[in-house]
Order: sequence, then structure tokens, then C-alpha cells
Amino acid sequence: MFKFLFSSIGQKIQIAFSGFALSIFLLFHLFNNLVLFTGKENFNNMVSFLKSVHLLVRILEFGLVAIILLHIINAIYSTIKNKKANNGKYAVSANTAPRSSKTMIWSGITILFFFVIHLRYYWYTFQLLDKDANFYEYMLLNKFGFLGHTPTAIIYIASILLISIHLKHGFLSIFKTFGVPLKYREGILKYVAALFWAIIPAGFIIVILGIQFGIIN
Repeated sequence: MFKFLFSSIGQKIQIAFSGFALSIFLLFHLFNNLVLFTGKENFNNMVSFLKSVHLLVRILEFGLVAIILLHIINAIYSTIKNKKANNGKYAVSANTAPRSSKTMIWSGITILFFFVIHLRYYWYTFQLLDKDANFYEYMLLNKFGFLGHTPTAIIYIASILLISIHLKHGFLSIFKTFGVPLKYREGILKYVAALFWAIIPAGFIIVILGIQFGIIN
């Protein structure tokens, strides 16, 4: 069992499953953010409810961290193994590999740094507030690390676009890893994948622009 998990195909499967799980998390996280468009009261009530079930939220957060670590460790280990097997070069020829496939590890590392910044300013700040706080106001703060701050908003948008590229290649890799026939990869699954790599990132960007242009205020 362990031998299979650490094999090339085993690692690809782990990367695929953890990546898909993180994509599902992004979908739910987007729904939470879209509540901002419905007004202060609804958003504050939603966050207050999540604080009231903090034990369940903590369990889900630990699970999320475990999935992130699984994804990172397998991605790094797989990259190192591919380089060693090919005398310091990627397994796929530089002339034939898509640009996104050759930069997946670097886009992943950049996304990780963005994730840490996001945790530092939003997740950590919300942990310090009680359930009756005005969470809506903190979402709109014009300070570094918050979306009311234009340079921070630009960093967020750039990072989200990078996440989009990472997700697009990731889904293509998932389908290939599980041997999905080309006719399905180019059919319905192509549009399912677009939900994650195009529509979800677009949703987050719309929220950021809504804050920046005063639609959410």
C-alpha cells in the first residue's frame, strides 16, 4: 500500500484528489464571499453562525490544512523525482510541454505565499473578533492586507489569475491521470473544469472589484 502511494502514479492520484478537494473548498469559499453583495447584516449573520459552530469549523480547517500539506508534499516530491530521473530536467520535453505544466511548482509556491498572507490578515483577524463583531467592515478595510486597500486588491487579483492557470492545468492533469478518454475531456468535462478554473476565479475577482468600486460598501 505504502509502496503504491509513493509510486509515480500513486503520487499523481494523491495530487489529483487533494487538488480537487481544494477546488471544492474554493467553491464554498466563493459562496461565502458572494454574501457580501447581499449586505452587511446577512454577511455578519453568516460569519456569526460559523463562529457559533466553531468546533465543526476547526475540524474542517484541520482537514483543509492536511489536504494542503498532502498536495504540497506530493507535488514537491514528484518534481524532485522527475528532475533526478531526467538529469535535472523535467520529464516532458521543454519543446512540447505546455508553459503551465513547466511552471506548476512555481505557481504553486507563489499561491502558497498568497494563502499565508490571506490567513494572516483575514483568518487571523476574524479569530480575534467575537461573534457579534462587524465582520463586514473588516472585509472592506482600507489597510494593507484587506480588500479595501487598492495595492492589496491588485495583489489578490494577480494571485487569483495565477490560481486560475494552476487550476486549468491541474484539471487537465487529473483527467489524464485517471485515463479519461479524449472525447470526454473535450466534451462535458471541459465545461465542468471551466467552472473551477474560470468561473470561480472570476467570482472572486468580481467581489474584489465590487469592494474597490464601492458596489459593496
